[in-house]
Amino acid sequence: MERFVLLNPSISELTSKIDHYLSDTKRNNQLKGSKYWYPLNIATYGVDEILEALDSMCAFQTSMSEKTRLFEYEFGSKFNSHAIMVNSGSSADLLITFALHKNSGGPLDTGDEILIPAVTWPTQLWAIVMARFNAKLVDVDEKTMNISIDSLKKSITRKTKALFITHLMGNVSDMDEIRDICEKNNLLLIEDSCESLGSKWNGRYAGTFGLASSFSFFFSHHITTMEGGMILTQDDVLADKFRSLRAHGWSREQRRSDLNLPANIDTRYAFVDWGFNVRPTELQAGFGSAQLKKLDTFNNSRKINASLFVKKLEEFDNFFKIMDVNESVDCAWFALPMVINTDASFSRESLTSYLEKSGIETRPIVAGNLFNQPAVQKFRAEISAAPTLRGAEILHNSGFYVGIRPFVSEEEIDKIYNTFLRFFENIKNT
Repeated sequence: MERFVLLNPSISELTSKIDHYLSDTKRNNQLKGSKYWYPLNIATYGVDEILEALDSMCAFQTSMSEKTRLFEYEFGSKFNSHAIMVNSGSSADLLITFALHKNSGGPLDTGDEILIPAVTWPTQLWAIVMARFNAKLVDVDEKTMNISIDSLKKSITRKTKALFITHLMGNVSDMDEIRDICEKNNLLLIEDSCESLGSKWNGRYAGTFGLASSFSFFFSHHITTMEGGMILTQDDVLADKFRSLRAHGWSREQRRSDLNLPANIDTRYAFVDWGFNVRPTELQAGFGSAQLKKLDTFNNSRKINASLFVKKLEEFDNFFKIMDVNESVDCAWFALPMVINTDASFSRESLTSYLEKSGIETRPIVAGNLFNQPAVQKFRAEISAAPTLRGAEILHNSGFYVGIRPFVSEEEIDKIYNTFLRFFENIKNT
């Protein structure tokens, strides 16, 4: 394997060498050995991100420091909120739920009920259970793939204290209805926006409606720090709680000066809350700053690609439906989700198997109906569900998606269209 070796390189030499390694020929090598010519995603980072990582390593400053604070400032400024970076979107969900518990000065108590959609990533559910709350899974609308307003209204009881919604696949939930429901029922609202960075409802960013929200920077998401996540909140006190919770409960992570620590406590090692160690690294933060500058370009490209996909595939409407997006949503498409029609003469598995064999990578709609998952059955005392999860079952059994990433060529989209076309022609001939 060719080694990357430079003795005392200048920045221009270093940039040139990295750029050589990231040339189109080299980048295409990531697809060699893969059975997919169209994977869910490919790397979106380049010279800027790699230089940021090398800078941190050469400066021997890799643990959370100035670059993390800079990325938090940049991210928070974009959304007019406090931003607290963590090591994953799952950790962001975890800190949000733990901050709500009375042990951390929050308004909720052990056993209080939090509603979440039945189709979401499992760690959102685990965060609720780990924080010692009860979770109730609410049905979703199979067309928008987000929480069903009707099921939500019917699921609220006197035990219900909060709603933890998910903006799935880049689509934004009906925030007018949801905020009205929360206000009328005195429910706290929190948001999982891990798949919807940059999406908007009536011009307002997803993740800025609730008390707090989570974002993910995993490799396949809108921007990447490899692993990484962010919490947004507009509450000063809550922001300090998150900073403390991510680092052992340390007081030094809080920006307030009114902590009133006992005189016999060394302020360098003062712990004022329970906590974890879910801090990010400077390498991740440097990546994040470079990627954030590209977010709008990435998302605009995703929207263009989605529009082309929808236009190309709409002739197959009698076989499947693509996710429905409300006219109030400016959707930063995470992927291209579809649901096989109930009267189709073929199964989801037959179509996805054909796509996979043809080199197009697919996935089910997240984890499907979470209530079907084996792990959930271990926590039946803590996890309940709405009486019917019809929409979640439809997505579980008939939903799938292919990737939408920035800078897909029209030739690639045509090739995907032709793959679908061949499958349906084969169906007609059998």
